[in-house]
Amino acid sequence: MVHHLVLVLLTTQLSLPTSQAQDLEVEPAGTGAEQEIENLYDKDDAKAEKKTSPAVDRQQSPNVQSLSDLATLAPFDDVAIIQRRFLPKTNRFEFSGSAFSNLNNPFFTSVGGSFRAAYYLREKYALEGLLIFSTTGTRQVTDDLEQKRGITTDNVVTSQGFAGLLFKWNPIYGKITWLNRAIVPFDLNFNLGFGMTQTTEEENEPTLHLGTSQVFAWTKSMAFRWDLMWNIYTATATNDAGLKETLTQNDLFLGVGMSFYFPEATYR
Repeated sequence: MVHHLVLVLLTTQLSLPTSQAQDLEVEPAGTGAEQEIENLYDKDDAKAEKKTSPAVDRQQSPNVQSLSDLATLAPFDDVAIIQRRFLPKTNRFEFSGSAFSNLNNPFFTSVGGSFRAAYYLREKYALEGLLIFSTTGTRQVTDDLEQKRGITTDNVVTSQGFAGLLFKWNPIYGKITWLNRAIVPFDLNFNLGFGMTQTTEEENEPTLHLGTSQVFAWTKSMAFRWDLMWNIYTATATNDAGLKETLTQNDLFLGVGMSFYFPEATYR
């Protein structure tokens, strides 16, 4: 009986570690929590491949042939934006009017109006006719010299008007902000031409005209403008001694006004 009891105890002690070892056995790699973590990494790798693969395709085939192909362009790399002029001019007429004053005569003020009619052969090029009418008056300093000092100042050569034909070039256009409330498109042009200046001596003098204008578009048919005009001519005048003399005259005018364009722009 005792021998049988010892055998049972020894058998139990020998079998216990084996069952515990089986219960404590570690799960193989790739199962359970570790497998879930691996799956998360696999998902991230798959997303990264999806993000990078279109870039490779874009580098291999950057040509865009339809609207749907724009979705394959890399942002900020293959996209270019070129905006046309807001105020189209090709094959249109421009009629302008402005009021002006002279800038380079310290003793006399010339004020008047200018009228322009232009036809645009291309967006940048136009032929323009210009008419200028002006009248001259004394400045305050001239009146003070005569009244307080007894000094009389005469304007030897005075322009009464100008008529000429100009070539206009519009190389610059862009946009500016107005008080951070509006975006205003503009064009900057330069013009060169020849004409005749009528003086107070009842003479018509050949004149070289140089100028520049900046046009701020209000609509596609109307714009605000400023003009800088420079007329250079040689005039014959009579001095205080009654003798004729030849002088080179420069008339510099600054004007502001409006422009109107016809016909209505429908092609943009």
